[in-house]
Amino acid sequence: MELIVIAEPTVFKEECHLVNRLFEAGLPVFHLRKDNADEAGYRKIIEGILPEYHPRIALHHFHALANDYNIKRIHHTESFRKNLTTNILPKNHILSTSIHQLSAMDAIAPYHYSFFGPVFNSLSKPGYLGVIPPGFRLNKYNIKTKLIALGGIGLNQISQVKEMNFDGVALLGTIWNDPAQALINFKKAQQLCLAHHQPL
Repeated sequence: MELIVIAEPTVFKEECHLVNRLFEAGLPVFHLRKDNADEAGYRKIIEGILPEYHPRIALHHFHALANDYNIKRIHHTESFRKNLTTNILPKNHILSTSIHQLSAMDAIAPYHYSFFGPVFNSLSKPGYLGVIPPGFRLNKYNIKTKLIALGGIGLNQISQVKEMNFDGVALLGTIWNDPAQALINFKKAQQLCLAHHQPL
C-alpha cells in the first residue's frame, strides 16, 4: 500500500530539513500544498529540498514551476479539475487529483491516482468530519485510477484503511502535528504500509 505525505499547510522553519529526512528514509511522494504561499514561497521550499528528490514532489499550485525544477508530478485540486476548460492534460507527468464523493470516480479516469476523503475525522482540521460509514469497503469496478485515503488517518487506522481496499494512505496531521516525531511516525507508518506496497 502506497504512503504519501502532504505538506503542513503553513510554512515552518525546519520543514525542508525534515522533508529531506523523510525522502532519505524512503518517502516516495511528497505533496507540496501551501494554500497561502505565493510562487516565491513555493520556490524557496523546492530549493530547500535536495534536487535528487524533486521528481518525487507533487505540485498543488504554480504548476509551471515543474519545468524549472525537474518535477514530474502535478496535482489538480477538485475545484481546479472542475474548472478546466479543456480535456487536454499535461503529458509526461504523473497526474493526481481529489474527490469527496465516490460518485465522482468517472471524472478522475485520466488521472494516475486521486485522494478520497475525509475518511475519518481530520487530525489537522477540527470539525472536518469523516464521510465513510462503518463496514465500508471500496468497490473500484473497472476504474484504473488508484484511490488514496485521506483524512484523520493515524497509525492505528492504517490497517483499517487496508481492509477498506484503498490503494494507499496520505498523511498530514500524523506527520506534522508534532514535527519532533515526524520521522519516527513516518517510519512506523512505512512499516505498516510495506506489506501491500504498490508504487504509484
